[in-house]
Amino acid sequence: MNKNKSFQHKIIYGGCMIVLLIAISLISRPATTAEDNPGGMLAQMRKEYHISDAELGKVDPASEAMRLSLLGLDGVAITFLWNNLNEYQKTEQYTLMEATARTISYLNPHLLKVWEFQSWNMSYNVSREFDNYKHRYLWVKRGIEYHMDGTEYNYNEPRMMNSIAHFFGNKFGIADEKVEYRELFPTDRLFHAKIQEHLDRSGADVVQDASGVVEGNPDNWLVARLWDLWATDTLDNERGSIGAMSPTIFYQYPAKRLMNFGEAIEKEGHISEKAKSAWGQAYNEWIEYGDHEMPSTYGIPIKLNDADRLNKEIAVDQKEFDDNYGKYVDVIYQEKFSKLPEETQGAIETDPDKRSDEQKSLAYEAERTLKVSEFEVVKYMRDNDIEGTLEASKLANKLDQEKFLRGVIDRQKDIVAFNYWRTRAESEMTDRNLEARQLVFDAHEAYKDANLVKSRELYEKAWEQWEAIYKDYPALREDSSADVLADSIKEYRSLLNQFDEDISPNFPLLDILKNNTDDFTEPTWNPEDEAAKEVPVEKPSGKEGETAEKKEETKPDEKPADEPMKGEAEAPEPMTSEVDKTEPMKEDPKSEGPMETKSEEAKPTEDMPEDKAETSLEESAEPKESEEPAEEKSDS
Repeated sequence: MNKNKSFQHKIIYGGCMIVLLIAISLISRPATTAEDNPGGMLAQMRKEYHISDAELGKVDPASEAMRLSLLGLDGVAITFLWNNLNEYQKTEQYTLMEATARTISYLNPHLLKVWEFQSWNMSYNVSREFDNYKHRYLWVKRGIEYHMDGTEYNYNEPRMMNSIAHFFGNKFGIADEKVEYRELFPTDRLFHAKIQEHLDRSGADVVQDASGVVEGNPDNWLVARLWDLWATDTLDNERGSIGAMSPTIFYQYPAKRLMNFGEAIEKEGHISEKAKSAWGQAYNEWIEYGDHEMPSTYGIPIKLNDADRLNKEIAVDQKEFDDNYGKYVDVIYQEKFSKLPEETQGAIETDPDKRSDEQKSLAYEAERTLKVSEFEVVKYMRDNDIEGTLEASKLANKLDQEKFLRGVIDRQKDIVAFNYWRTRAESEMTDRNLEARQLVFDAHEAYKDANLVKSRELYEKAWEQWEAIYKDYPALREDSSADVLADSIKEYRSLLNQFDEDISPNFPLLDILKNNTDDFTEPTWNPEDEAAKEVPVEKPSGKEGETAEKKEETKPDEKPADEPMKGEAEAPEPMTSEVDKTEPMKEDPKSEGPMETKSEEAKPTEDMPEDKAETSLEESAEPKESEEPAEEKSDS
């Protein structure tokens, strides 16, 4: 009996295994190129969600063989190899470290963070171990090439493409060695060919689409833009996902790379039509970015440019509501006010400038409760059976939805400083802005050449231009990102210090310097005060003037007799008559008090020999173009 049951169990188990094997074979049946054979359920799901190896990236036989040979222990192998990689890095065996990193990636080619982290490790950590910037540049390239190789296994990963774009932009354009890197990159033809191999799938051309200031030489910021364009195109066509990354931040990068390019070449002195064109194109793309529909964190699709439209609609609807139902707002306000405690009422009725600290706190808390919303007006109308409640309710709901949507858009705009960059691009593409930037650049070059006078003149001309620009575009000044000129203003202040001066408290761009300097000190030197000190005081006339002159003559520091010829030079224009040649002119001290000192000083015969005195008198009788030779004779 027991043997029969055991046999029955074996038959049942065997039958179940056969059924399961048939089901598994049907479910996992691979797809073929034939249209009538889409494959099993798993093949169809992989195709629907784009997760098959063929759709994720290329299928590498060596990588697949390694994974299969480990029998599911690839996680243990990756941990072991990662420890070896760290040891190679500590012992400065960087070539072995790079090879180990590639082996780890082959074991799990679809793990994006491995590609990103090891690329960052080589470009940032390993490169800084070398003193020569060319060696650093080599390891930055190796890190980026390693990262680009990851796209071969992950065709539709916009996050990886965006990460590569950051490496091209930030490492070559912002790093401490950016000057050297930006000189090496445009002429690195082998590296350009490597980049082109990976960008072929996107249809972009590195030489043509990323050409910088020199035709045919790619710029790192424009190459970064090509990767961003590929990433946004992948996302727009729903071939990939950005996960938890903000769409507002993700979609801004193509236009921002153009702005970075324009700013970089202007700082390098290429202030020309190329920069103007870059800013113009960036402005157009920034407007397109504002019109791009993106999902928000609230699950509502938004367009950043809709904020301007909503502001206009809200203004119209709010005016309509206030005109029709605003008369109930005061009634509701008075009802709320009457329910407040007496001390709170007194705090609100007190002049804000005369409130105590306690009254300020009470008034602040009460003002929020006293605010009357549109829905409170609707409720008041409904409770009092006032006609038009339904229309008021509809208008209040419309206003509430508009304000909510505007709040969502404004928060997203603040994340990327949308208004600032739109205004910045609009202003930068003008000829006036190019001229202002040229003045700042020329002033900086003159400062480096120690031509301080010229540098000061150019800077002061530039500040006039920038003040006019900020007057037309106040958003550039008011925004916290307005640090464009901060470094130049710091240099200008340093220049003034070499003249024993400081920047004026009335300097028109002082607020920009203050907002972008951690250790800012208020200016104490005022050129207007110095000018007031240098204004000469006019001497009084008449008897008071005569008295003042006599007081000046009695000063022990003054010795007019020591320089007789200076007194002669300061005397009035000599007469040409015969009498003047023999007799000095008699002066009335009562009528011309101030001239008394000059006539006293003009006695050259007291301290000189007679022959020289006569000669001096004869020469003074004839007008001359300059008295400097006589002055030199007297000094000798």
